[in-house]
Amino acid sequence: MNSDNQDKPLTRSQRRRREDLVRAALKVFDEHGFEAARMDDVAREAEVAKGTVYLYFKNKEDLFQGMVRDVVGPALESVQHAATLASRPPTERLEQLVRSLGRFLGTGDFRTILRLMIAEGPKHEHLRQFYYSNIVEPGMAAIRQCLEDGEASGEFRQGSGRLATQVLAGGPMIAAIWQILFADYAPLDTERLLDDHLKTVLGGLQASSAAITH
Repeated sequence: MNSDNQDKPLTRSQRRRREDLVRAALKVFDEHGFEAARMDDVAREAEVAKGTVYLYFKNKEDLFQGMVRDVVGPALESVQHAATLASRPPTERLEQLVRSLGRFLGTGDFRTILRLMIAEGPKHEHLRQFYYSNIVEPGMAAIRQCLEDGEASGEFRQGSGRLATQVLAGGPMIAAIWQILFADYAPLDTERLLDDHLKTVLGGLQASSAAITH
């Protein structure tokens, strides 16, 4: 239920109700922004009584954080899973990781969250801190793990992890922001962008002068 009771497992109907509330919150926050959005609006959009929202989320900030976790959580899990595939070379793991990130950032719900964080983060430090601590930093740590493994195995140049973490994440982020702002003016081939991005960055990280050919 709400974060005070989050250790209690939800029933199937409660999970469906929570999903409905998150869907409603996405729409309300996207339309009104964090400051102007009200729990009443979310209840109305979800077609439930206002008190029902408080059974699952103790306040507006808790609802916003739950919404972010539900939307972004699967992407973060995918990124972290790719980083832990120790049986695969670091280059392959990074490719899977960046493509997974690009795929999730391309979804409408994820773009809504990104748009909200760009608009609301500078005005609400607590939201920005939550997003960084729970989403950005764990994602960066997964990329960093792959880079450090590549340095240890001799696949990547020493010191690659100091800057390449943000560089690798930059391709999917640029694609997502472009889709939000400029897709109607100039459609973007995200797959091609990620292909070129990976070839350029991974080629530059290699300890040898051999180029990435796949």
